[in-house]
Amino acid sequence: MKTVLTDEKDERFQNLVYELDKGYFERIGEDLRKYESYNEFKNPHIVILALDGNNPVACASYRIFYADSVEFKRVFVKKEYRKRGIAYCLIRTLEKLAMANNFKYSYIVTGKKNFAAIKLYKKLDYQVIDNFGQFTDDDVVICMKKEF
Repeated sequence: MKTVLTDEKDERFQNLVYELDKGYFERIGEDLRKYESYNEFKNPHIVILALDGNNPVACASYRIFYADSVEFKRVFVKKEYRKRGIAYCLIRTLEKLAMANNFKYSYIVTGKKNFAAIKLYKKLDYQVIDNFGQFTDDDVVICMKKEF
């Protein structure tokens, strides 16, 4: 397994994001539509892919959130590659990159029922915080933050 840094325009990343969204839609249904605009790539993203040979099997990205912080987005591992620590490694790698670029905080938003993701983020030392921005009154998501 190897990792590569790329950006949001990478077709391999876009294909993984399509799989991620498809899975969310199957679980959540039409309610997911209200979050579509939050996941558009209007701003540049730093993307990391995990490859099995040349086959992309996982991804994670971040975008600049505030001057001193990033927001992690689109963390996904194909089903058959889960429970191997891949997402953990991808996020840790992106955190190191964010720290090297002088960011002090990272934020993550995920579904309250996305128990596996919440468990992972807590293992990575993220703390649950009050929902912010467009999520302030949203009882479906949970916001988390980490200080580097």
